[in-house]
Amino acid sequence: MKKHWLWAGLLLPSLLLADDAEIRSAIEEGTRAYEAGEWSQAASQFDYAATLVRQLQAGQLGELFPEPLAGWQADDAETQAAGAALFGGGIHASRHYYKDDAELEMTITKNSPLLQTMAMMFTNPSMAAMSGYKVKRINGQTAMVQAEGDSKELMMLVANTTLIQLSGEGGDMTTADLEAYAGALDIKALSAL
Repeated sequence: MKKHWLWAGLLLPSLLLADDAEIRSAIEEGTRAYEAGEWSQAASQFDYAATLVRQLQAGQLGELFPEPLAGWQADDAETQAAGAALFGGGIHASRHYYKDDAELEMTITKNSPLLQTMAMMFTNPSMAAMSGYKVKRINGQTAMVQAEGDSKELMMLVANTTLIQLSGEGGDMTTADLEAYAGALDIKALSAL
């Protein structure tokens, strides 16, 4: 069993380099096609390189979810790098947390053109209040919180490029739980990605 971990440790850097080599190859092929006037081929190669970069970004985004808080458990994060045709593009990641009679889903969406419509609610707190949200600050970021019975929701926009959504439900779910998970996020790392 220990040998498997050794091999995984030795092979992982080469897998990451393979992604880097593939990205560089697509960029070089796109540049060659562009200089030769092969517009469709150039666009295709640059799109491919951009998709590979988004996949790398999505993988890194999945690593930024907070660990389960005391008494909670969590599933592994799921990530997806979407093209412009799907969800307007961007990067999406989610992680499911749970304890007793409470479940929480945290979703992070980054660099999606759809975020521009959400930004209006964050820049105009009156608009959020009219929609039933309470506005507060968490780690210096504007957050909107809403509670209806056993269902709770928190949304936070980071650096105008990243939307954090926390949806929780269950008898043991509180808005304090949502705020604790939002507060556990590494805002600096999310902004830099």
